[in-house]
Amino acid sequence: MKKIIFTLLILGFLNLISFKAFAQEVKLDERLTQEQFAVELVKIMKLEYRLPTASLPRDSVNLLESIGVSPILGWRNKEFLKQEDYLVIIGKAQGKERLVHKRALDIEERNIEVINEKWQESYDQIKEWLSLDALLNNKTYFPNGAPKSPYGTSYNDADGDHRVDRFFSPIAALEKFRESFTTP
Repeated sequence: MKKIIFTLLILGFLNLISFKAFAQEVKLDERLTQEQFAVELVKIMKLEYRLPTASLPRDSVNLLESIGVSPILGWRNKEFLKQEDYLVIIGKAQGKERLVHKRALDIEERNIEVINEKWQESYDQIKEWLSLDALLNNKTYFPNGAPKSPYGTSYNDADGDHRVDRFFSPIAALEKFRESFTTP
């Protein structure tokens, strides 16, 4: 029993030392730009052979775009990689773009629902309709800021009915079109 505990302690200690060395080498606390992440992802996916000789970081971005791997709003090379973008990129790299867009549409629908609820709540309190911009900038209703569209679109009320217009995603139509060719 003592041998097992001693062995486990030694292995744990060696593991800790190797992790610290790895963390120092990779600098886990450093933030990556989207372009830097693209370079690393191309290496991880073992696609470097598809890059031109003496390739630049932009070539990795172009390669990933050509195979359909990109954040929902597209690559913004010099911006830092956000968790949302990371999840989308990894989802697409794993061939789960349908799931990524379905979740984004679900978020979009929920955002619209929340904005409409807050708009009605505002009217019920002050008996006057606020403009959509005034509502979205009102800290009473959105103390942490207004919901952001995963597609980067702005919310509108084009018909003036004090309801946010529904979002049309060309991606959803494209998914249905592609599905019609792949299902028996």
